[in-house]
Amino acid sequence: MRLVAVLIVAAAALVQAGAGPALFAHPLAAPILPAAIVVAWAAMRGPEETWAALPLPAIVMGALSDERAGWFLIALLPAPLLGMVVSRRARRTGAGLVRRVAWSAAAAGGAALCYGLVLVVAAGVLGDLPSATGDAAVGVLLTGLLGALLALLAWPARRRERGLFS
Repeated sequence: MRLVAVLIVAAAALVQAGAGPALFAHPLAAPILPAAIVVAWAAMRGPEETWAALPLPAIVMGALSDERAGWFLIALLPAPLLGMVVSRRARRTGAGLVRRVAWSAAAAGGAALCYGLVLVVAAGVLGDLPSATGDAAVGVLLTGLLGALLALLAWPARRRERGLFS
């Protein structure tokens, strides 16, 4: 299943690099597809399956932009960490579909916020951030909604507790 996650996130990175700038006036307004996929996958399958999915999209987006791939890797690191929080919380509390989807939406939005902040710092345009706050809020909201949708779609692939009485 790790290979599936790697391939899906790499394809999302291509879409992110190609369609993001074309569809949105400001790059911060675009939803962060790789981050939303990583969060949803980590929330349903566990974060150990998502760590391998980070380098390839970082390389793809780094090759297709002016920023270095390392910045994209650093920007994507919060996604599996937030997915791990969702996964552990869901296992500990026995959360069902609605809670996991809501937590995935919040985690995907948080991952998008971290992604945007890291890339703003990397590009050296921190002074432009106050004027782009509305665009960043749109990107965080869209990524959160996408994270919820992807978590809903990944629900059948979730890990189930195995045991005699579970």
